[in-house]
Amino acid sequence: MDDELGTGGQRLYEELALESDSYELTALIVEACRIKDRLDFLHRILTGDEDLWLRLVPTRGNTEVLEIRVDSAAQESRQLATVFRQMLAEVKRRRADDGDSGEYDPLDDL
Repeated sequence: MDDELGTGGQRLYEELALESDSYELTALIVEACRIKDRLDFLHRILTGDEDLWLRLVPTRGNTEVLEIRVDSAAQESRQLATVFRQMLAEVKRRRADDGDSGEYDPLDDL
């Protein structure tokens, strides 16, 4: 793939993508890899990288008072994890429909 993916997304792409994949299946795999990268980022937020999930910003109209803004990383992570599982299941289903079930499928290890 190219440099648009992070480490986790790139590794997933290398495990899932086959040269014989249709464009549609490749697009699905790429999107699953992007979601993997987002999940990795959210994991960093949830495990203590305060700079990512907590910000101090000036209150509207008053630069002397600061507000604390906290992102909803946990909720987003749960939602993305569900979508990620669904996308991986869809990749596996399409591979089975294409008759590639006789070959090793890295999704079987998930």
